[in-house]
Amino acid sequence: MLALGLALLLASAPAAGAQPTSPCTREDTPGEGYPVCFDPGDGVLVGAGLTGRSGATAASLRAGIRIRTGYSSHSKGTPWFTNHRLLGVELWDGDQRGLDFVAYDGLLRRHLEEGFILVPTSRPVRIPFPFDVTVAVRAAHLQRRVWEGPGWTLETGRVGLLIDPLRSETGKAWLGLGPVASHTLRRSRDGTTHMLSPFTSLMVDLGLESDDGLWALRATGLAGWNLGIDGGTRFRARADAALERVFLAVADQPIALRLSGGYVRGDAGLSFRDEWTLDAGLVVRAFSTKW
Repeated sequence: MLALGLALLLASAPAAGAQPTSPCTREDTPGEGYPVCFDPGDGVLVGAGLTGRSGATAASLRAGIRIRTGYSSHSKGTPWFTNHRLLGVELWDGDQRGLDFVAYDGLLRRHLEEGFILVPTSRPVRIPFPFDVTVAVRAAHLQRRVWEGPGWTLETGRVGLLIDPLRSETGKAWLGLGPVASHTLRRSRDGTTHMLSPFTSLMVDLGLESDDGLWALRATGLAGWNLGIDGGTRFRARADAALERVFLAVADQPIALRLSGGYVRGDAGLSFRDEWTLDAGLVVRAFSTKW
């Protein structure tokens, strides 16, 4: 009986070196695995599409680098979730020719299992704080719109201090809300204009991703007042949303359909215009992390 029990145990045990099948991995006939999940926050992005802007149409090309760290606070043992977008560039050609370039756009969220505010008096007091804390940073956002004539717009820097009521334990969902400070230069044939927002604007940043990474939604909103260095105040508002859906992978490199749109009030281009945009195209995320 003992020998029979040992034989059954050995027969049911997995073979040496065998690895458990991941829900993000499938096996073909020879037993070779291939990924079916992809990280939308990682990889070198290249894409093309069509952009409509307040009635005009242009072909568009885009490229950039995405880097993500911190996928789960439990598995990594770290409460930090970060999304970095580097060297993002978009080119337009057609009725409206121009370019949009962002050197760095980052979102850094700190997640704590039990958030609190500490008041360090003689008898320290802990006050519950049911939010994650997020820092949103953007540096060197340059826009050149040829159809407007000589000149450019440069947002030299933007910093947002946000709270996140979702408090997700993964990097696949976030909702940041809070004040923003920024500085913008506009250079035209009439001279240079400085606009400063000393935390007089509010920002919303939302991100939702499916567990397999095949769907990804990113939406941002910004509204508040810009103060002119030489005097004067302007109200501005912006809203943008982008949806990506991976429908194909070539040599394990995901290809996604991208739909996006936006609206700007009192802050578009050199003349502080109101403007809407719609964009549709395809993007490839080369060297993307496979989940």
